[in-house]
Amino acid sequence: MINWTTLLHQVIDLELDVDEAKQLEIGPEARKQTIFVALDVELAKLANSDGWFDVLDHPAENVQGSFEHYLKSLELFLLFSAKQQWTHLIVMDQKQWDLINRTEPTKKLAELNKQYLAIKHFLNDAYYNHRQESFRHAWHLLIKWGLVDLGFSSEEISTKYKELIKQQRNRWVKE
Repeated sequence: MINWTTLLHQVIDLELDVDEAKQLEIGPEARKQTIFVALDVELAKLANSDGWFDVLDHPAENVQGSFEHYLKSLELFLLFSAKQQWTHLIVMDQKQWDLINRTEPTKKLAELNKQYLAIKHFLNDAYYNHRQESFRHAWHLLIKWGLVDLGFSSEEISTKYKELIKQQRNRWVKE
């Protein structure tokens, strides 16, 4: 299992460090909007690197690119949950983990499309209508996408996420 609380604290600390280093003064609503736009872009990049929908070109799957965009999507989901004060929605109990892990990988084009569009739909509903349950559904679908469909392990996600945070901190924060 992934300790989402630890990952959440890492991204919150990073955001505070970057804000201080860059002397950013962004209002809370503009910050939420910026995070939401960045999340939307990362999800599109994740879909693009996975490449299932490109039936005309059908590029080779870019596993490294998919993993990078998946981690960045997780990071932005976590940060958005903090800004909305919905961090309680990211914690998963054993029953939820078991349900995700028992799920069959999505392979068919129409099902992959539906899954991606469902994440976007639930996120938009969460953002515009402030629906926590929609955010939770989008979160669980993203977790399922990474663990089941893309086959990333909990250990890989935790380790590489920590590395991503460290890289970002090193880029923005000069000690």
